[in-house]
Amino acid sequence: MHSDPPSHMSSAMDSEATINAFVTTIGPDFGYIIAITAFSACLFTLFVLLLALSTRESRRRIVFRLNMLAICLTLTTSILGGILNGKAIVDPSNPVSTSVFIAASTFVYFPPLLYDSILLTCLFALYPPSGTPPTTLLKIFAFPLCVKCTRVVFIVHYFVYTVLVYYTLILFVDSLD
Repeated sequence: MHSDPPSHMSSAMDSEATINAFVTTIGPDFGYIIAITAFSACLFTLFVLLLALSTRESRRRIVFRLNMLAICLTLTTSILGGILNGKAIVDPSNPVSTSVFIAASTFVYFPPLLYDSILLTCLFALYPPSGTPPTTLLKIFAFPLCVKCTRVVFIVHYFVYTVLVYYTLILFVDSLD
């Protein structure tokens, strides 16, 4: 003969299942927040050190300014990522506004193109094509140029795919009317 568990045990099992489901749901967002916080703290430290240890002359150089711009953009991306993932944890039933989501997406996809350009600018400054043997230039610039081309292809593919999905969705919704 099998009897049902007492009602207080049933509610405890329901509470445990609810907590487990919540922890499973927020797990990825929580992991992203931990990673964003760690890397942003390192980047902010680098930002402060670059400002504190640079000379007035080095701050006037375009490479320094571009590096500072890249760090500021990355910190902005981190803040937006933290907002997106924090909102998903704190209030999972209410997603962030469309404008915040679009801003975060924009900062995720476009600044890396700028970072690559800054890297290439620094490399061109260190290894000018006029004074560097072609084989050395190939060894130095092959990987960064491949990364830049891959990013451009990825971004173009993403936007073409997104436009096609939205266009198909619009056609589908119109066909329902």
